[in-house]
Amino acid sequence: MLSWKDNSEFSEWLTTHLSAKLDANAKILSQAMDTDYNLGSNWHRIYDGRHTIAGSWKLARESLPDLNALDQLGAWANSYWNDFITTRGMPIITLDHARELDQYFKHLDCVNLAQVIGGGAYGISIYCNWNDPAKLVASATASDCSAFVYANVVAPLVSVIALGRAYYLIRQSEQADLQRLIEPALKGLSRSGTTILLITIIPGGFLVHLSSGIIISIATGYVWEKGSENKDAIFAALKESLEHLHAATPQLPKLPFAFQKGDGA
Repeated sequence: MLSWKDNSEFSEWLTTHLSAKLDANAKILSQAMDTDYNLGSNWHRIYDGRHTIAGSWKLARESLPDLNALDQLGAWANSYWNDFITTRGMPIITLDHARELDQYFKHLDCVNLAQVIGGGAYGISIYCNWNDPAKLVASATASDCSAFVYANVVAPLVSVIALGRAYYLIRQSEQADLQRLIEPALKGLSRSGTTILLITIIPGGFLVHLSSGIIISIATGYVWEKGSENKDAIFAALKESLEHLHAATPQLPKLPFAFQKGDGA
């Protein structure tokens, strides 16, 4: 999942390399869409009502009345695309400029090409793990965690497919126990949380963070699998540590999760 900084850097690259060349009609429409630029400055798109799909198409028909529907569609597509690939992207709904909103909610109302590409990457992960409910749930929880942090509305829509497929597979199995999905859900959350934390700390740009994210994801998956394989040894070591802690501090109340000697695990 792209942070806001990485989203901005990636979107600038996309804008530089993928911007459409606007003809005279598309330029007229683009200028009409940005008439109220001073309304919220670089956030004007979420306030002016001219940049939603419905609002921009209505403006295309009003600004280019002499063109037929196909020519209007072409001008609209080019103008919309050039704004869609930018960092701010395009709004889902029009917000009230009179209300003070936190930047998080402004990001939540915007969708751009970088977010769609990120959602597509999760879609590939879902396809590769189509018959493995555990991996589907791990991918979905990881994407939803990152999406919540960075106000991305695309990834949760993709993760719904993964969760639905995982639920279907569990229900079709001989042991239809949803508790089997708790461990992969925690695995996905831990992987995403670790990635977000370390990427926040690690300096650098999009490529550095992308490489770091891949490495962190692989590393956390390895640690989690090894921990699952050796959970009895880890549990025994934790039990022993708690017993030593209680023996060294008898004056303190015993921790509720400390075990008596001889207790079963």
